[in-house]
Amino acid sequence: MKMDELFNEKRSRLGENDLHIWRYISSHRRECSRLSIEALGAKCNVSRTTILRFAQKLGLSGFSELRLLLRMECEQRGAEAESHDFLEQACASYHKMIGEIRDKDCSELFRVIDQAENLYVFSSGMLQDAVARELCRMFLVADKWFYRIHAGTEAELLLETVTERDFVMILSVSGESPQVLQLAKSLKVRGVPTASVTQGKENTLAQLCGLRFYISSVKIDFGTDYDSTASFFILMELLFLKYMAAQRGGDGNAAGKPDRTKLS
Repeated sequence: MKMDELFNEKRSRLGENDLHIWRYISSHRRECSRLSIEALGAKCNVSRTTILRFAQKLGLSGFSELRLLLRMECEQRGAEAESHDFLEQACASYHKMIGEIRDKDCSELFRVIDQAENLYVFSSGMLQDAVARELCRMFLVADKWFYRIHAGTEAELLLETVTERDFVMILSVSGESPQVLQLAKSLKVRGVPTASVTQGKENTLAQLCGLRFYISSVKIDFGTDYDSTASFFILMELLFLKYMAAQRGGDGNAAGKPDRTKLS
């Protein structure tokens, strides 16, 4: 798991000192991958014990594992930066994401989908709209109806009727759009189960949602910036295929039988 994903997952456990440490690490990843625990503590003006506790709050065994994760990420980014084979970069990125989703435990997502009274998918842009349409189309095969919701009036109407017995998936590239964050905060207050789909990096939306999924994005310079978008569609199809496999009792993450008595 990437450092940003770990941070998003464990964010609620972190105190002010931890957030201060994270901000420094996030902005100086390559440097921190080489520092000793004492040196990093000095950079952050905290003790080595505080650094150790920070690593453990992220679910790591200690500082050595934290530094190893940073080093691996820096090496991977360096290799990608040195490559000028755009096709190879894109294929490698997709292949890595496919492996991560294939191995990810999605049983909680499938449980929520099966138990929800209503399923919604919120999109806030042209790309997200196209992804939402594909999600709806695929899950119809499983007799699961996702209702597409857009920003503005539709989102306002949703908040008037949605309950903790429903489920909302929120699609966002950056995870920082004000309208997306406002919706996510309102859903959280209402106790509505949510899942975010964003780029694999630290973002506010992922921290607000109970379930988090990440897509990989390859930025290519053709004179103008170009961001590959296929990973959004790949993720949705893989989630659908894993759901169907679980329904049929294969490939691990069993979805189970629908139980509409309560969503917990």
